Amino acid sequence: MTRVLVLSNFYPPDGHGGYEMSCADVMERLVRRGHEVTVLTSRYSRTGNGTPREEERSGVRVLRGLDLYWDDHRLVIPPRRRRLAVERANQRRLRAALAAARPDVVSVWNMGAMSFGLLTALHRRGTPLVYAVCNDWLVWGPDMDAWSKGLSDRPLLRRLAPALTRAPAGPSDLGTTGTFLFVSDWTRRLAEERSGSHYPDSSVVYSGIAPDDFPVRDDEADRPWSWRLLFAGRLDPDKGVDTCIRALARLPEATLEVIGPGSEQERTRVERMAAELGVGDRMVMDDLARSALATRYRAADVVVFPSRWDEPFGLVPIEAMACGTPVVATRTGGSAEVLLDGVNCIGFGRDDPDGLVRAVLMLAEDEELRRKLTSEGRKTAQALTVDGLADCFEQWLTGAAGGFSDGRPPPRRLALPPARAAG
Repeated sequence: MTRVLVLSNFYPPDGHGGYEMSCADVMERLVRRGHEVTVLTSRYSRTGNGTPREEERSGVRVLRGLDLYWDDHRLVIPPRRRRLAVERANQRRLRAALAAARPDVVSVWNMGAMSFGLLTALHRRGTPLVYAVCNDWLVWGPDMDAWSKGLSDRPLLRRLAPALTRAPAGPSDLGTTGTFLFVSDWTRRLAEERSGSHYPDSSVVYSGIAPDDFPVRDDEADRPWSWRLLFAGRLDPDKGVDTCIRALARLPEATLEVIGPGSEQERTRVERMAAELGVGDRMVMDDLARSALATRYRAADVVVFPSRWDEPFGLVPIEAMACGTPVVATRTGGSAEVLLDGVNCIGFGRDDPDGLVRAVLMLAEDEELRRKLTSEGRKTAQALTVDGLADCFEQWLTGAAGGFSDGRPPPRRLALPPARAAG
């Protein structure tokens, strides 16, 4: 049995994406395997900042008390005196969590808008740190920490800050503080190139879907094509839902379902754009729990993954593949490592509604292609489950807790076929 303390900015049910869901998936499985897990996260809730509180979720002890430099999709930079109060309070809550959990290892997840001084305190304490890097927060995260950022141009004050203020800044070289598990090789390369640190102790573990919510089914008969397009994901300009809407205007027979959380401002922008392009009556919007998504995936003819930003991984296409629905995707960033053009999806360019239209028409006109993509997609989904991800984390966390006395776990290998040749 290993005692694990998890540090992350969000934890379900509060959060906005797959990152925190993956964290919960892994930690709940570790609890079922006999490990003790305590999560220290922010007091943020989707209905506004709540009061610090403690709860239990599926056997995981969750302490919600940290303050973030973030307020409903908006980065905040309080006055320096207020920042100091935030840092001191967060350090107190970390000390209380450490006393309660007595961890053998700390599992660090998303540090966006968090106090990086917490990592300094943990590293100095000597508890092994294992980082789960599922996006590029290693690149931009330090700039979202208003306390450390405010000390970055004052090296003397940065060194003296712990003694003078009882509030350390973030580590000067984050890459040397622990073991880093990246969701894709692309994410690791980006961190190496842009974060200012190197990560000598690192591996790639990929991510995975929850089989309970998305059981792989291979017994479905061929479905008639009905022009039903589905976008699932966070409502954010980076996710490219506007590419779907522009494509919808060029597909007069099609409908589009948009499912996902987002700010009221972004939801209004999407609805206004659909109205201006004359497709508002062929688009519906919703926000569903993950457990309800499989039915919508199976009802769609194609799931569109139109990200314009470089996706670290991308769970939505894998969920759709498990449900037997063809996928068309931009294959940006790390997602290209598992989304294979012409094998388990059809690729198109970012910000390219015409390319999306061509991909959809290709599927509409070729039943055999749809059958091939769904067959290969199911194999991909079977290879990428959260159970496999939990296996990886269990090996790395227990190994780190024991000082890797038996050596480090081997890299995770995926047996996926090669993508088709370009041209």
